[in-house]
Amino acid sequence: MPRPSRWPEVMAAAAKVFRAKGYHGATLEDVADEVGMLKGSLYNYISSKEELLFSVVRPPAEQLLSEARALAAEVVPAPEKIARLARVHAGVLAEHFVYASVYVHEVAGLGRYPEWAAMDSEYVRLVRAVLAAGVAEGSLRTDLDLRTAPHVLIGALNWLTRWWDPDGPIGAAEMADRISGVFLDGVRA
Repeated sequence: MPRPSRWPEVMAAAAKVFRAKGYHGATLEDVADEVGMLKGSLYNYISSKEELLFSVVRPPAEQLLSEARALAAEVVPAPEKIARLARVHAGVLAEHFVYASVYVHEVAGLGRYPEWAAMDSEYVRLVRAVLAAGVAEGSLRTDLDLRTAPHVLIGALNWLTRWWDPDGPIGAAEMADRISGVFLDGVRA
């Protein structure tokens, strides 16, 4: 569907409303009010509330997965790759904070939508593969639980959407380094 000129405003309003009220608690009327248009005018931009949700969450989800794929393909020691992956993750959160918050709280890990479940699973597999490579190279503990550890790291990073202010005194890179440091302290050989 071609998007009229106010599409960025509609997306920003939807992200703000979905973050504040949750996807199920928000209405298209809430979004329209936030933009300053009539509810019916939203249908010039979308065909459903679900389409609007997916439009909001797609940019950060696709960016994170794309950058994680590229990083996973690099040949560097696993601890460095984990630290860099944390920086990518926190960087995407900082760049798309409200949009990413909606993804984390309304889509990620819920398994409601096949496309998104597949993306979540791929990301977990990428992180798991990095950790498995670290075990194999001897830089990470041999008893590392490769089922749990990826979720621990991803969960810590995703939880930033609950308490961290990306415009505050601790930037994305430093926050990522703090999280990956704590994580790596627990998994290093």
